[in-house]
Amino acid sequence: MTFKKKLWLSITSLVLLTGLVACSSKSSDTKTVTSSTASEEKITVVAATGGGPKPFIYQDGNKLTGHNIELVEAIFDKLPQYDLKIEKVEFSSMFSGLTSGRFQIAVNNLAKNAEREANYLFTDPIFKNSYVVIYQKDNEKAAEADSWTDLAGLSTVGSAGVNSTTAIEEYNKNNPDAQITFNYTAEDLKSQLEGVESGKYDFLVMDKPMFEYYQKEYDLDLVGETISGELETELLPAPYSYLVLAQDQKELVEDINEALKEVVEDGTSKEINLKYFGEDYSPSYSK
Repeated sequence: MTFKKKLWLSITSLVLLTGLVACSSKSSDTKTVTSSTASEEKITVVAATGGGPKPFIYQDGNKLTGHNIELVEAIFDKLPQYDLKIEKVEFSSMFSGLTSGRFQIAVNNLAKNAEREANYLFTDPIFKNSYVVIYQKDNEKAAEADSWTDLAGLSTVGSAGVNSTTAIEEYNKNNPDAQITFNYTAEDLKSQLEGVESGKYDFLVMDKPMFEYYQKEYDLDLVGETISGELETELLPAPYSYLVLAQDQKELVEDINEALKEVVEDGTSKEINLKYFGEDYSPSYSK
C-alpha cells in the first residue's frame, strides 16, 4: 500500500471517529436537556385547608399536620408530575378559591352535599366516617334519639358548613313545627364539647374518631352514642369524606384516585389512621 493511500485511510478513519464522538456527545446532551425540562415542567397544585379540626388538621409550630395533611402528602408522593403546596385559609375561602382558580383542591375532611356536588368535583373517599350524638349522662331524651325528630326541642351548637350542621339545617327547613335550636359558633370543638358538659347545650353531633380523641385528651365527662337507624340514614347517606376539586380538574381527580387506591392498598392510609385515631377508618377499594 502506498504512503498516500495509507494517509488517506488514516484521515478518513479519524473523521468518522470524530463524527461518532460528536453524535454521542450530542445525544447525551439532548437527554440531559430533556430530563431538565421535564423536571421544570412539574404542575403546581395548591391545596387549601381551614386548618382544623384536630386531629384531622392542625398547626404544629409553623407546620400544618394531622390525618388529612399526611394522607394528601402520601398521595402526592406517588404523583411526581405534581408539586403540592398547602395553604391555610378561612373555611369559606376554600370554596371561593376553587371557583376562582386560586386553589385546585380543598382538604378539610369534607363530605358531599347537593350544593357542593353541583359546583365541584370529588375524589374517591379518603375516610370512612362514623358519627356520635354526645350528651350528658342524665339526658334521657338525647340518649333515646333515633331521628332528628327525637331531638326536636333540644339545643345544639356547630360551625357553618360542617356535615352535621348542614343536616340539621335541612331538618329545620323541612320541619318548622319541630325545630332543633341551633347555635352557630366559631368556637373550637373543645369549647363546644365543654358547652355540652356544662349544660349550655343539650347535645352535639360529631365524628366518632374526633370525639374519642377529645374525650381522652381533655378527660370530658360525656356520653358519645354511635348513631343508628333513621338518624344515621339522614346524616350519613354516604358516610365518607373526600378531597374536593375545582370543576376543571378532571385529570387531577383521576390521578389522585389512582394514587389514593395505592395508598390504601399498601397500608399507608391504615398507618396514618392508627397514628391519629387508634383505629383504621380507611375506605376499602377492590383491586
